[in-house]
Amino acid sequence: MKVGTPLGEYPFEFRRLERRGRGIAIVGNLAGFESSVVLGPEDAATVLRRVAVPLAAAALLIAYARRR
Repeated sequence: MKVGTPLGEYPFEFRRLERRGRGIAIVGNLAGFESSVVLGPEDAATVLRRVAVPLAAAALLIAYARRR
């Protein structure tokens, strides 16, 4: 996977998932340095809000297609 930054794109090599406090950390190497991103409960709520409408639309399309 590649990570885009203002300084360019760098390879990210996934290593593991960890629990950190109330969140989940994605740990890996970014351009040779160990890096992590921690997703907390508030991040999950943001993701759900952003994908709710597209998921609902997909569910309606699938339901409609199955009825035909």
